[in-house]
Amino acid sequence: MSLPLLRTLIRFGTVGVANTAIDVALFWVLHAPLGIFAANFLSTSAGMTFSFLVNGRHTFGATRVTARQALLFLATNAFTMWLLQPLLMYAAFEVGAVPLMLAKVIALGGSVVGNFLLYRYVVWPRERVTDVPELRQPEVSLPV
Repeated sequence: MSLPLLRTLIRFGTVGVANTAIDVALFWVLHAPLGIFAANFLSTSAGMTFSFLVNGRHTFGATRVTARQALLFLATNAFTMWLLQPLLMYAAFEVGAVPLMLAKVIALGGSVVGNFLLYRYVVWPRERVTDVPELRQPEVSLPV
């Protein structure tokens, strides 16, 4: 594993701990009055907002946050947090008879892997084709 990738993973993990604490604490407080799915939606949404701002700048080194990044980040999290995570939680809790909070932690683990891969390679990719000199399209000058 390269040193830059290791640093990125450590930063991602640090942000993830804080993000997860926000998510789990809010879920714990909200699940009784709102139900599992509404509480999960709200808790993951709060964690997502924190994660976007801190991961973009701190983890993946974006010099600024853009609307494109925000849309890709939202699409990534819509998949991992609002589809994958509830399905994993349902499977663990209802099918596997795992206690609710343990089911939540299992579901978080599954979404973490998906999030890292999508953040690194889709939302904040290190290099785009146009950033690599040998892959740039040649500039074409039109006669004046």
